[in-house]
Amino acid sequence: MKTIKKIVTVICMAALMLGSGYIGARLAQAENEQTALRSSPHGDTLADTPSSGDFENIGHAEPFEEETERTLSLPDLFDMANPAVVAISIEVIGRNAFGQQVSRPSAGSGFLITSDGYIVTNNHVIENAGTITVLMHDGRAFPAEIIGRDPGTDLAVIKIDATDFPYLAFGDSDAARVGEQVAAIGNPLGQLANTMTVGYISALNRDINIDGISISKMQTDAAVNRGNSGGPLLNTRGEVIGVVSAKSTGTDVEGLGFAIPSSQTAAIVGQLIEHGFVRGRAILGIVVSDNGGGQLQIVTVNEGSAADKAGLRVGDVILEMHGQSIAAFSGLRRILDNAAPGDSIEIKVRRGNGERVFTAVLDEYRPAAL
Repeated sequence: MKTIKKIVTVICMAALMLGSGYIGARLAQAENEQTALRSSPHGDTLADTPSSGDFENIGHAEPFEEETERTLSLPDLFDMANPAVVAISIEVIGRNAFGQQVSRPSAGSGFLITSDGYIVTNNHVIENAGTITVLMHDGRAFPAEIIGRDPGTDLAVIKIDATDFPYLAFGDSDAARVGEQVAAIGNPLGQLANTMTVGYISALNRDINIDGISISKMQTDAAVNRGNSGGPLLNTRGEVIGVVSAKSTGTDVEGLGFAIPSSQTAAIVGQLIEHGFVRGRAILGIVVSDNGGGQLQIVTVNEGSAADKAGLRVGDVILEMHGQSIAAFSGLRRILDNAAPGDSIEIKVRRGNGERVFTAVLDEYRPAAL
């Protein structure tokens, strides 16, 4: 894994607190934006978008026969894409120091992928949401529901109940090149909805570790900030080639943003719409923490999970899984990612002064909220 020294990777959303409890005032709004009848990347008008039943085409934009003629100027790119980019305001449910349930405001970004209201964003934007409100470019606000989410890729799909929306198409991130110009549109700071920043692709296939999960991402120097999470990273043809998800900060850091490539996103989004989760993901059913000695200690065993049925307990220290030594969460994650639900896996743990080996039959991951 490539590392970036002295950089702390933070989630752009970062539980952003809004003083007003809602998205702040918009910077600008063209008088005729509500018509939203500009040409889409497919060559169709945005008013003639397909229905949500046509999900097999998600992520498969048609190739351009005359690419140079399809390249948009930056102002035209904004005018075309902006109506399909949304600001997301949520109320996060949690508990205070006294154990009382409380809510706090937070914000992120997203973008429409169908004419009838399916929106892509980041999982970390909405995973603890009590209520979700989507603000359109023209000032309209809609309540939204969670359709599906995937913590493993930090992607989620939400939906608003209306039709005839403009939408964006996924492009081919595998064809992206370092040095290619890109633009990000989003809701930085949760108060500056529909802001566009411009930069270049700085690197491809960066393995970025967030909350113990390593995800391959595209690096860009287009400015992204808290609240940009879930917004689109666009090429100059108006295609989404990445979903903005993280940035790196520090006193000596500038111009380091990251996006989930569209080549990963399209298939995940299709599964989230169809099933609500990504099928085929193996799960053990434990929560672990580093015990300070370079080993993982089990701190939670979910009742009825594969780990529970196998006999694992809170306090066990994982030594090996599937015959491989485990010294970090990334190692455990890698083994589970290469396994399938129903697979049997041997787990060696230290319990007290002794060592024991258990066999767990892995479960299929399903979000508890779905």
